[in-house]
Amino acid sequence: MVTNEDVIDWYNAGWNKSGKWPVTIDTSLTTGRYVWVWETGEEIMESYFKAFEVDTQGFSFLKYWPNEKSMIPNFLLPKSLRVKEFEPAPLTLKMLADSARAGKWLYD
Repeated sequence: MVTNEDVIDWYNAGWNKSGKWPVTIDTSLTTGRYVWVWETGEEIMESYFKAFEVDTQGFSFLKYWPNEKSMIPNFLLPKSLRVKEFEPAPLTLKMLADSARAGKWLYD
């Protein structure tokens, strides 16, 4: 059975190799002080689903890594090009651990 420590160890080995920041089971990858950009988030989640053999059905990447903000503020763009901005939902290591134990994504 996958433990919380298994997920923390996997995360530290792949994404916090130098131990630059403190990691606990409540660490969020998408909100807070140490967030990952969209491209890295994609790599992390691909690695996670493969390493822990978690079924990806129901996982919504855009919930946690919504479209990145444009360098041009919305009010300067024509209405047809404006993008609705969403705040990312927290994606914690606990969520990853719980889903790994279940073998499927539990949170969407």
